[in-house]
Amino acid sequence: METTTHDVIVIGAGPAGLAAATAAATAGLRTLCIDKLAPGGALINLTQLHHVEGETDGALIASQMTEAASEAGVELGFGEVVKVSGGSPWTVETAEGESHTARAVVVATGLSKGTLGLPGEADYEGRGVSHCATCDGPLYDGKPVIVAGLEGWAAQEAVELKAFTPDVTVIAPDTAGAPDGVQALAGRIVALAGNDEGLASVEVETGGARKTIPAAALFIYAGQSPAAEFVPDSLARNATGHIVADAEGRTSSATAFAVGDVRAGSRGHLPDAIADGQRAGAAIAAALKT
Repeated sequence: METTTHDVIVIGAGPAGLAAATAAATAGLRTLCIDKLAPGGALINLTQLHHVEGETDGALIASQMTEAASEAGVELGFGEVVKVSGGSPWTVETAEGESHTARAVVVATGLSKGTLGLPGEADYEGRGVSHCATCDGPLYDGKPVIVAGLEGWAAQEAVELKAFTPDVTVIAPDTAGAPDGVQALAGRIVALAGNDEGLASVEVETGGARKTIPAAALFIYAGQSPAAEFVPDSLARNATGHIVADAEGRTSSATAFAVGDVRAGSRGHLPDAIADGQRAGAAIAAALKT
């Protein structure tokens, strides 16, 4: 098993993770930022960001943040973390057989894919059920699609889908956050139906009644949970499984931090995620360099 040693290991290379890693490395700490996918996280699948000031898109911000991290001296690694153990030093193990140790660790893994918990839901994965508008939206050009939930990037994704089809419906218990230009229905999806070709419709409970709505695709942004199955029990969680952390990202362990959507109280906004990471990076530098 290959083993490396660093001052700080950041798990997750989304905006919060990259911000934390950059701040730590800028302070002179040997920093590894590891992710099972490409740096940037969910940002790389978003085009125009409608809630961020200025004309920009997710891929551009992801590229800029990755470049800034590299220039600061962050080592960018690839691997799926399966276990974190110890505590100053921490040991981080990956599914690829690597082991990394560090004096401080930052969890910035965000949220897992959402699920509605419906019978047969998994059977439609890749056959109508999706979690990425930019990735799969073009497959449903001109067809009716549904966005389930308004958590995280859901409103942004609904806007993305309008580029491919005018028939976009957001379904959520409370549709107050639905973007302009899309249909919104207050309710919950209770069943899926389809055929050999894939998803064909969803059944919705709304206003005390049930109705069937045609749907060639269902983009799920509800039922998301913190992607932190590998985190030790020594780090406190709240009732939803989010890691409890203070304003600087410090958890119940003085050398373990949580930033971004995996942290309890996160609002799921890009500027907040970046600020989360920057505060944690500065706090780690202060703690390790004293």
